[in-house]
Amino acid sequence: MNPIWNTQYCAMILGSIVLAGCVGPGVDETVLPTRINYQCADNKVLQVERAPDARAAAVLVNNKPVVLQRAGSAAQEKYSDGNYSLYLDGERAILEENSRVLFGPCSAGPLPKMQRDRY
Repeated sequence: MNPIWNTQYCAMILGSIVLAGCVGPGVDETVLPTRINYQCADNKVLQVERAPDARAAAVLVNNKPVVLQRAGSAAQEKYSDGNYSLYLDGERAILEENSRVLFGPCSAGPLPKMQRDRY
């Protein structure tokens, strides 16, 4: 057997073993349905309906629908129109108007979870 080929073959096998170890057991991630009723402080209910592509969400404020667009955030999902901001993080939610909490803290659950592989 050619010693160069043998060395390359061993390196390939060892590399495959190392890379296989990089995929660990999955982590649970909350799956947010398109419609959720969150139970909030002061016995309020925050009704949230998310677009199927999660680019927008609608909430009811004083029985009027307010449509919010997806915005960047450290939260799992944030939606805003400049006045209202909706933060969704798993089973928790908060709705603010001009940085003042209108609904919150809110929770729903248990919501479905999906296992994702770690790399």
